Amino acid sequence: MGIDLQIEGLEQLVAVDIEIKSLAAELAKERHEIDEIKVEVARLEASLIVDRASVVQMDKTRGELSQDARHLAQQLDRSRERLGRARTERESQAAERELDELRKLHRDREGEITKLITLCDEARNTLDANDARIAELGARLDSSAEGAAGRMATLEAELADRNTSRLRSCAKVGGLTVRRYESMHARGKVPVARTTDGTCLGCYVKLPPMLFHNLMSRTQLDECPNCHRILFYVPPKTPEGEAQESSSS
Repeated sequence: MGIDLQIEGLEQLVAVDIEIKSLAAELAKERHEIDEIKVEVARLEASLIVDRASVVQMDKTRGELSQDARHLAQQLDRSRERLGRARTERESQAAERELDELRKLHRDREGEITKLITLCDEARNTLDANDARIAELGARLDSSAEGAAGRMATLEAELADRNTSRLRSCAKVGGLTVRRYESMHARGKVPVARTTDGTCLGCYVKLPPMLFHNLMSRTQLDECPNCHRILFYVPPKTPEGEAQESSSS
């Protein structure tokens, strides 16, 4: 396999891998935005279940406290009657103590009921707000999902096209070099570097003269002894070549 064809394949591989990474990031972002909405909806729905159960329990407790308060009010009425019928100092003092205890219990029950009413109102307000938020997110999810589906389909088609291009580039490079390339690419490194003047343009370290001489022959690929990138020689541009590139761009 000719060295020029391998170099062409390597450069195409680097370019297509950059495109694939960008497309994959866009696709992940689209999916992440949809997933974030779904996660928030699920969290709110779970919260609604807990809050509704809490309101039911508070209503039940408030009913029990209200019944207890009514019973205490009846006891207060009876205790007042006993105080009114008291004939001795001892009976009067006992009735007063009983009245004081019942009044305290009744106040405590009324305080607990007032607190529960406040908590129930707050919980119902939260339920209403969460219901509204779920409705809003649902509408947003439907809208986003519809738009995102089209964008994701386009991105997936582009990714499939780039992966096909990648296979064609790999075929130009050859098995052993492709394996070296993939090994570095999997570690998140750019696997390829050029040299034009004896310096690796991947890590900017001066190459050994013999290595540079071999690369200049354009008969083989090699490896940078410092960064281990696949290395190849590209002749420096001449003023005529640069002028030609400028006029064609």
